[in-house]
Amino acid sequence: MQKTTNIYNTEINEILPSLQKLIHEKDETDYQMIFVSVFDHWLTQDEFQPEIHTEDAKEIKIRREKLQNFVIGLFNLTQTFTSEIKRKNQFFIYQFETKKQLLNKCEIQNQNGESGQRYDIILPEFQAVYSEEWDWTNIIWFRDQEKIKPLIELAKKSGLYILTK
Repeated sequence: MQKTTNIYNTEINEILPSLQKLIHEKDETDYQMIFVSVFDHWLTQDEFQPEIHTEDAKEIKIRREKLQNFVIGLFNLTQTFTSEIKRKNQFFIYQFETKKQLLNKCEIQNQNGESGQRYDIILPEFQAVYSEEWDWTNIIWFRDQEKIKPLIELAKKSGLYILTK
């Protein structure tokens, strides 16, 4: 991954205000969210335990493939970035240069119903951030619903579903 320049960092932070708070504190003040899920509906209490913690290897493989197809689709669609906090709480943004770097960061082949919050993919072109969450359902944080329409279409093409609160 390549660290972005200060000028590019400034540009990203203008497009995505409070980015550090969103990613590292989950402060959603400046953002709306939609959910990207392997499920076509919010699970009921009865569905939750067996669906989230399934041990069906075939089903887990299908879920991972859908999520991986979406992440690869993001890389193919636009510039993708991630961030890290280092040295004295400094916030650094890095651009993914290859799909392999992105897939290594996301570790989708290890994802399960209990994994979560291992990665965030910053998508400046769409004024959005895609974040891994728990229970096979991730979040797209966004500022403008119109701008994320291509992300919604990509999710659907990847076999995923869009859920709202």
